[in-house]
Amino acid sequence: MSPVRMVRTVNVVNLCFFGTLLLVSLTALPWYAMRVGISRAEWGLFLAFVILTGCSITVGYHRLFAHRSFQAHPLVTLLNLFFGAAAFEQSALWWSSLHRDHHRYVDTERDPYNIKQGFWHAHWGWLLFWRSAPDYSNVKDLQADALVMHQHRYYLLWAITAGVLVPLAIGAATDHLLGAFLLGVVGRLTFVHHSTWCINSVCHVFGRATYDIDATARDHWLVALITNGEGYHNFHHRFASDYRNGVRWYHWDPSKWLIAAMRWCGLARKLYRTPQHAILAAKAAAEHQRIERTLGGQRVTEGPRLLELVRERYATLKAALYEWERWEKEYRRLRETLSEASQTSLLTLKEQVAAKRLACREARRVWIALLTSHPLLARAAQV
Repeated sequence: MSPVRMVRTVNVVNLCFFGTLLLVSLTALPWYAMRVGISRAEWGLFLAFVILTGCSITVGYHRLFAHRSFQAHPLVTLLNLFFGAAAFEQSALWWSSLHRDHHRYVDTERDPYNIKQGFWHAHWGWLLFWRSAPDYSNVKDLQADALVMHQHRYYLLWAITAGVLVPLAIGAATDHLLGAFLLGVVGRLTFVHHSTWCINSVCHVFGRATYDIDATARDHWLVALITNGEGYHNFHHRFASDYRNGVRWYHWDPSKWLIAAMRWCGLARKLYRTPQHAILAAKAAAEHQRIERTLGGQRVTEGPRLLELVRERYATLKAALYEWERWEKEYRRLRETLSEASQTSLLTLKEQVAAKRLACREARRVWIALLTSHPLLARAAQV
């Protein structure tokens, strides 16, 4: 059975809370902006809390607590719990329990925000018209953390202090109390909530399936832009333990950059990275599957010849990836049991790994050259 029990009923508290936030954001906030104007201090407060609370959800709640993608210094844990509570998305324990169920039971009745039940259900209907009652059996690792459990037990105290009292105190100190409430609390919460929920809704309907064409999860650059990199959702569902969501260097993923910076400062360690050969294998498999399904279902004169060529080149690429993976595993195994006598063997293995990596890159280059050489293949593979 799923650790979370979903009961269909109107969640009056959530309906009133989230509904009021949205209503005030669409009425009182525009009125205030037109009649009073928004100062630099108010914009600064809004942006600061959007970044702090948003990153505490993406870096903290999601990648640190839900997926254990890295290990963090207690100070980092405390800050993520504090500003994560300020986002008013429940405790880290509750959030992580439901999110782990989302990955385990994705697109089934046991998925808390199942996209198969509709776009708006996945966006916020699961919060408004359902009650989630996790038993927390899937987050026993988090229950061993005293800070996580304190935040869970006294969640409202943490949330009100961090998410309401602190921004109001800053607003009062700068003589912008009303602006701090409307923009720094209400507007900020509305933006962070709906941008976060877009990952459950938009990223399971729109975008590109780069690594798994059968998954509903999609990579969506715009959602990544407003959620600190969380929009590369197809990659995330394929490689959930990776501390990165945007795996390419040019992907907008401030969360991965922050985690990497914390490692450089000694505040984070054991960052999990999916091996490059596994990522390339998943991407090539997705491209190959698209071509097989597209050309296999069409009566095209060139179809059989193209399919034969695609299968041949794909087999070559798979073999190269397998060799890279095999030598990489052997190199890591020997490195972990390193002794002075094995230094020469380690150096030899390292050279073999480098050679296999180059061979794989060449096979990938030939594969992409084939896919881009014919319009039909390029459209089918979406390269």
